[in-house]
Amino acid sequence: MRIASFLQVKRFLESSCSLPDFVERYRTLYLRLKSAMEELFGQQTAFILALRHGFSAALLQLSILKAMHVSERFAQYIDQMIQASRAPPGGVATLERLQQFLEPMLFLSGLELANTFEHFYRYYLGDRLLAQGNVWLESAVIAQIGSCFPSRFPQQMLKNLSESAELQQEFHLYRLQQLDRQLQEEDQVGGLTRLASNQSVNWMESEEEAEVQVLVLSPRCWAVSSLCFLEEPAKHFPADLCSYLNHFTQFYTHSGHSKPRRLQWTWLGHAELQMGSWTLHVSTLQMFILLQFNSLEVRAVRVQDLLQESGLSAAVLLHALQPLISEGGPLTCSPPDEPAAGQLFSSSSPHHGDTVTQLLPRQTYLNVDEDAAGTLERKRNFIYCLIVNIMKQEKEMHIDNLVFKVSPALILTRSSSCNAAFTSCPPQVLDSCQKQEASRPAGAGRFACSTGDVLSCIMHVINKGCVRRNEDNPHIVEFVPEDPSTLRPAPPPPAPCVWAPEAAARSPS
Repeated sequence: MRIASFLQVKRFLESSCSLPDFVERYRTLYLRLKSAMEELFGQQTAFILALRHGFSAALLQLSILKAMHVSERFAQYIDQMIQASRAPPGGVATLERLQQFLEPMLFLSGLELANTFEHFYRYYLGDRLLAQGNVWLESAVIAQIGSCFPSRFPQQMLKNLSESAELQQEFHLYRLQQLDRQLQEEDQVGGLTRLASNQSVNWMESEEEAEVQVLVLSPRCWAVSSLCFLEEPAKHFPADLCSYLNHFTQFYTHSGHSKPRRLQWTWLGHAELQMGSWTLHVSTLQMFILLQFNSLEVRAVRVQDLLQESGLSAAVLLHALQPLISEGGPLTCSPPDEPAAGQLFSSSSPHHGDTVTQLLPRQTYLNVDEDAAGTLERKRNFIYCLIVNIMKQEKEMHIDNLVFKVSPALILTRSSSCNAAFTSCPPQVLDSCQKQEASRPAGAGRFACSTGDVLSCIMHVINKGCVRRNEDNPHIVEFVPEDPSTLRPAPPPPAPCVWAPEAAARSPS
């Protein structure tokens, strides 16, 4: 059964990997093989494991570029299903298809592919959560495929949201305490404080009317590009909103609940704006654009002025602008064909039938290219070399010690010398890579590497036969002195071994 499923999945991946409906075909293939297996053997654990091993072995045969494309498509499919489930007509059917697809997703667990899949998944997950997504559904999906996230970034993102909600409550209590203290001080001064106390109450009420909430996102788990950083919110938003942000900054920076640190504001997030009888659901950046028309004196706004004032790239700004100037949107653009060089005008009112209008920008999907795949390949080959050379010296090690010995020694490079096969990587190659990396300019980009990356590479080296687990103590790995090229692989490749030490999972870089 395992060999048969391996061959079928392998042929399918080779022939269908680039098709537009690849993921739907992948889901259909899994359901067909699962149904055939249950008809023949029933729901026996041994045959279910054989089916899993067949899928996992076939996925291991993918090249690095194809593996990145596959993991990217998997993450996009889940994103599309979750987005589509919000629409009432097909919500139930969509969730059923999503559930069917999540079952074979578990086959990524323990594979190198899981690290790449997690990279894409947390990118799209962040967009959904910041656009007021369904946290309950996100939690259910992550709980089901949690073993596919070696670094546990999605789990940490959900935990981060709940921590931010608690922090928001603490901040609300802090503001009430500040107001109470201020009123007490004014009462002690005497009769001249009546006007001041009224002003204090009005200050609190004016801020609460905006119903502002701040999400404090940890850069360890959220994939936030520096292109989205917002410097000095006071230059872009009304005084009431900026006053709230300033008070939150003071609370967060000096509160005893957290160590003093700097907050980096971003353009991410969402807002609700009132425009006549319509309620517009927009992103923070779209809110900035629409607030330009709050003054009666403003008739038109040049897009170039928005680009200069915000400091954002044209691609980021135009992506947020597109829903606003589309048919029925609150703005019009002249000329409509070249918005980057045009002017924006406020239309009388949105022409949508509903009083609540969703104008959030559509999801943008990453696109893996040859350069990204080459970068990943050089990175992994370098880690392979480092693992093999450490094991040659140590002969045997606890797998946790190997992970933490590789990580600090990992000085990765973009040099072509790292393309050498890891089975024959001499120490001179490592020295050359390190010297070339040290000579790079200070601002040059470098590889990022987590303990999850190192663990997946150790699993790969074990599967290749360069290193093996001790039969009596599986947490001990031993160096295999024989040349791996002389080892005869099994007809289908061996089932991947899974090892995720708790310490490594808790401390991604």
